[in-house]
Amino acid sequence: MGWFVWAPMIVGLIVFVWGLWRMIADGRRILYGVALIGGFGLALFCGLVVAAEHGHLIPLGAFLVLCALVPLFSYPVLTVFLLANGVTMLRKERLSLGNALSLLAGLGMVGLVAMIFVNWPESWGATTRTVVTSLTFLVLTLAGYVATCFAAFWATSLLSGRLTALRRPDAIIVLGAGLLDGDRVPPLLAGRLAKAREVQQRFAPPPVLIPSGGQGADESIPEGVAMGRFLVAAGTPSDLVLPETASRTTRENLQLSRHLLPSPDAPVIVVTSNYHALRAGMLTRSLGLNARVVGAPTAGYYYP
Repeated sequence: MGWFVWAPMIVGLIVFVWGLWRMIADGRRILYGVALIGGFGLALFCGLVVAAEHGHLIPLGAFLVLCALVPLFSYPVLTVFLLANGVTMLRKERLSLGNALSLLAGLGMVGLVAMIFVNWPESWGATTRTVVTSLTFLVLTLAGYVATCFAAFWATSLLSGRLTALRRPDAIIVLGAGLLDGDRVPPLLAGRLAKAREVQQRFAPPPVLIPSGGQGADESIPEGVAMGRFLVAAGTPSDLVLPETASRTTRENLQLSRHLLPSPDAPVIVVTSNYHALRAGMLTRSLGLNARVVGAPTAGYYYP
């Protein structure tokens, strides 16, 4: 096959190296994860084709079989996982649309199977059957697109959290997540604050911590104040805690915390929950912040 194989292999390797370089240097764009994984996959496939040309057919055959079987078996596994995860989410967390998305996605996957294999009533005319069939394939196409986006987001999130390099920041911004009983730090937020203290202690001299969060309608004090008290009680010197107390969204967390920095371009590390890290990173990039994002461990059922 000659250059028909070697050319895409070289392209794949170049794309892989570029994606890896950008992931280590920045890691705040889904494109970097797609390039890293896609480039590796293309180079690997071309390498297996070259090996097959030299008589080593088993690796290529195993690769193709794997590519065929993974989608086939992943669908029922993912359906069961989403349903079980959705039930767990609603049982352990408050009822909301966001917390119900995993369960709804699982039910949607069950519905797609039903739409494909159901026997439509004989009384339906040809036009009705055509419309229903077309709608079914439209839904499948949209579901495939959403699944691809989710996979790209998830893979980039995992890679970014493990590959992106951290440099000493001027400040560490901790994103708020709501309070319990009006003034208590919940476990999710406590995990972020603990991670921020851990990151702070890696550097000498230690950078200032900026706990960021305003006061919600059901809160007696701003989140930033409660987070600051939690940090000081945990042993952080009070002169290294600089609360931001007016923000109400993640974007405002970042924008208003930026006003507390020595300069708008000062390097910062943003600490949030690990499932939220890539979204926060994408926001820091869109706002022009010189930032790296670190994720704190949290319950696995948040990932979907």
